[in-house]
Amino acid sequence: MTQYQLDLQRPLSINGAQSSRAFYNLVISIRDVSLFSKGIKPYRGWRITDVKNYFGVKGNPTKVLIQLQALREDLVS
Repeated sequence: MTQYQLDLQRPLSINGAQSSRAFYNLVISIRDVSLFSKGIKPYRGWRITDVKNYFGVKGNPTKVLIQLQALREDLVS
């Protein structure tokens, strides 16, 4: 079981709206991996390995981005 799956169970209040820590991390990670796939490191100390381990995905940055977007679609619909 990945940390992402565990965090889906934890509620989080973002600007007064209920969400989960996992959804917040997913949205931020999609942004960061999108930047990284274009050759921009999002911030110092950021590593794609951390994203892969958290979400349990594999592949190059483009494949990781596609997998993260699929996770977001599953949560939204």
